Amino acid sequence: MRITYPRSFLSLLLIGFSIVAAPLIFALFTNALAFEKLAGLSEQAVHSAVKATQASRSLLAIIAALERSARQYAIAGEATFLDAYRANRATFLGLAATLDSMALSDNQRSEVASIERQEDDVNKLITRMGPTPELSRRLPREFASLADSGQALVKLGDQGVDEGIEQLRTQAVQSRNKVFWLMIALIPTALVLIASFTFLISRPIRQVTESIRGLGEGQFARPIRIEGPGDMVRLGAQLDWLRERLVTLEAQKTRFLQHMSHELKTPLTALREGSDLLYSGVVGNLNAEQREIARILQENSIELRKLIEGLLNYSAVHAQASYLDAKIVALREVVRRVVNDRKLPIVAKGIRIELNCEHVSAYCDEEKIRIVLDNLLSNAIKYSPERSLISIKLYKDSGDAVFEVLDEGPGIAPSDRERIFEAFYRGTDTPVSAIKGSGLGLSIVKEYIQLHRGRIEVLEGPGAHFRIRFPRKKVDSETEQAA
Repeated sequence: MRITYPRSFLSLLLIGFSIVAAPLIFALFTNALAFEKLAGLSEQAVHSAVKATQASRSLLAIIAALERSARQYAIAGEATFLDAYRANRATFLGLAATLDSMALSDNQRSEVASIERQEDDVNKLITRMGPTPELSRRLPREFASLADSGQALVKLGDQGVDEGIEQLRTQAVQSRNKVFWLMIALIPTALVLIASFTFLISRPIRQVTESIRGLGEGQFARPIRIEGPGDMVRLGAQLDWLRERLVTLEAQKTRFLQHMSHELKTPLTALREGSDLLYSGVVGNLNAEQREIARILQENSIELRKLIEGLLNYSAVHAQASYLDAKIVALREVVRRVVNDRKLPIVAKGIRIELNCEHVSAYCDEEKIRIVLDNLLSNAIKYSPERSLISIKLYKDSGDAVFEVLDEGPGIAPSDRERIFEAFYRGTDTPVSAIKGSGLGLSIVKEYIQLHRGRIEVLEGPGAHFRIRFPRKKVDSETEQAA
């Protein structure tokens, strides 16, 4: 599945931050609405319950005032007490109307209606009987019943307050649970979004890093393609242009080395044949000094031929440096093959070979690994004294195959350890008895091991001690980048 990216890396970052922040904003907005709703319900419930309770208590107080003025009127019969009774009754009716307009429960509304009927009956009784002793005897009983109803209304109001508080508590618990589960759901959502955009952002950067590393390691065969925002794609195109330029320059260098080597071979052949003729005395007898000069010419012509062949081999190595003919290889068999190929110089110097090889298989280029081991063993034979010991080890270390080659020669000077893998470099402390080489063997070893995503180390020891390691399994670019 191909991923569609925006036109710039900055746009990708902004989109990523916006999408990751969206669930957080949604959660905050949802929480704000929940708490605002809870606050509204709280205010409404408390306000209605408190108003109903206050009106009920006021109604109870007015009932007491009604009783007092009615009883005074029944005993004294004065118009002043009647006017007071009527004023109190008007207040009572107003409070009753206020209660009727409120949001009351069914029980409260029924109790208010009962109080209104009882008060109306009392008023009719006062109007019909007037100020008489009979009225004075009946009023306490009537108002006691009315007061009981008023007390019942107050209790219902208190119950309404308690119910409102319980409802608020229930609503608060529900809101809290809703917020909790929303946060629980938000955490994995945010993590998934963060991981997704981290992958989208890091992917083109990882591809650029991998491409630059490949260029640095001389891997020019594969075209560079960066999948990502437009500016990263353009950067990938520039890197691919650089790769093509490097391929061209590498090809020019290889052709130059090949042409120069072939051009040098013709005069070198004439020089070598002439020195051979002089040294063998074919053109006439030579005195001792002349014969020594002819020997020097002969030896240096041989040395120059080896250098030219080394240049050709070095060109061939670079031509194949980006290609691996990899398969599953039994490495112990490769070691045995290398040792058998070097049996003649080993026997000639009386060198003992100690093999400590485990059964190790690896996904690698068998021929290149053979060349690596052959170069290391060749160097060990070259610099080892007669009747000495060379040890070759093969073992597993985590996911790597590891070779170690140790000899009892003079070893490698600390000053040479940083440069021995450079092409054409020869150590400063090379023994006089050692055969001079082209200085390309260890350079080829390093290039082939790096091609296998491995590394070579020079370890401390009485002699030369090399350790090479590379992955036993196939390592693709993405796995290597993650590691």
